[in-house]
Amino acid sequence: MTNIYQLKNLHFYYHDQQALSLNDLQIQAGKTTALMGANGSGKSTLLNILAFLSSPSQGVIIFNGQDVDNRELIQYRRRVGFLAQKPFMLSGSVYDNINLALKIQGKKYNNEKIVRVLKQLGIQHCLNQQAKLLSGGELQKVALARILVLEPEVLLLDEPFSYLDPGSAQALELFLQSYASEIGNTLIFSTHDRLQGFALADRVIALAEGREVMTPLINLFHGEVKLHQFHSGSMRIVLAEAISVGRHASINPQDIVLSVTALQSSMRNHFRGRIITIAEEKGSVRVNVDTGVVFKALITYQALDELKLKLGDKIWVNFKSSAVVVF
Repeated sequence: MTNIYQLKNLHFYYHDQQALSLNDLQIQAGKTTALMGANGSGKSTLLNILAFLSSPSQGVIIFNGQDVDNRELIQYRRRVGFLAQKPFMLSGSVYDNINLALKIQGKKYNNEKIVRVLKQLGIQHCLNQQAKLLSGGELQKVALARILVLEPEVLLLDEPFSYLDPGSAQALELFLQSYASEIGNTLIFSTHDRLQGFALADRVIALAEGREVMTPLINLFHGEVKLHQFHSGSMRIVLAEAISVGRHASINPQDIVLSVTALQSSMRNHFRGRIITIAEEKGSVRVNVDTGVVFKALITYQALDELKLKLGDKIWVNFKSSAVVVF
């Protein structure tokens, strides 16, 4: 396994406020990694650091096996492509914008490559259109094409689905699914849609208050720990005995077991509810169950068939106390 990034004892401060604190974060080359977390969790700050647009206040960044020298950041920036939430287009056509990116990096104009990338994204018809008159979905794709023609080693995307209509978002999902596997480059993106990130990525990095937490932040509840239970409103979740403090609890959707009758097992958490969503989720099935709070489970198609689940059915949500991550 080769790491494209390794961050050691990395800290970043805005004035006197700590925004990131990562002891040893490793990101594997040639894979897709999703960054997840609430607003203010540190996702955008981390992406800026990975794009070499910001330098950490403390710590070491190793990029592709080499310690990063802050005096040579421009050289590292040329090796990564960063797509911001709201990309900026210059005056002129789509062609002009993409060609300028090639010129700035000292790369030769290649009309065949430009057309090929636009075709990959389904926007070859935009080549001669004025860039500033594009729709939101087209603008996002053109900005991505402007990066892809440069053939970066790492592609970084900050909330790429935020301003897209459902059709454009689905098309981008399909492209991202194939990007790392077919081209072999590294893809890192942030998202608010936790199940989407969980489904698209080889690995999920979850951030809370600038720190990595070992949970995908799905089935996330807020409350407090009392006598080995997590209290969140009227709900009580039984915890492993070693847990005594924390304000948030999360359960991996793959650790939830659904059953049509109450289970007699070692699992200590059981909630009965009603199925409100059944949806395909990149090779799995997402089942949302309203028990007073909504639990999201990821199950196999085989399990869906065996349980004969339908919308509106009553179902039990079951999980072990050891499946609950508290932080």
